[in-house]
Amino acid sequence: MGLFSSCACDGENLMKAMFWGMNKLAGDGYFPSAEILALGEFEQVEINMSKSHLDGQTTSQVELRLINGKGHSMHQSEENLARKCAELYAEGYSKIMEYDEVKIVFIQTDPFNPNNMAMSEYIFRVEDLINSVNNYDYGFQ
Repeated sequence: MGLFSSCACDGENLMKAMFWGMNKLAGDGYFPSAEILALGEFEQVEINMSKSHLDGQTTSQVELRLINGKGHSMHQSEENLARKCAELYAEGYSKIMEYDEVKIVFIQTDPFNPNNMAMSEYIFRVEDLINSVNNYDYGFQ
């Protein structure tokens, strides 16, 4: 807040412009949609893009780290929730075909000790997500 406190500009509009610029640079849909966050009632999301070279093969990956989900779907069927999040992200991200995989990482932190956490990871091939874009709702409405 202190950084923009002496600025004559509107902080909210400045943030919107920054997100718009980042979206244009990284591609439309880079930031997960509100629908993804609402599915698991996540408190926070982090996005990582990576490329790795191993034994002459290159793999590129988008990683969504969805933090502190509270929704019923988190406890009902975590695997289905991960698949639905990956499909929605693949559907909305304009540059998804530049990547091979989407990794969904669910992180739950201990409210009494944030250093304690549990993680679950699910990896999906982008081609499978694109080819299977379907009307399955996996029990989510």
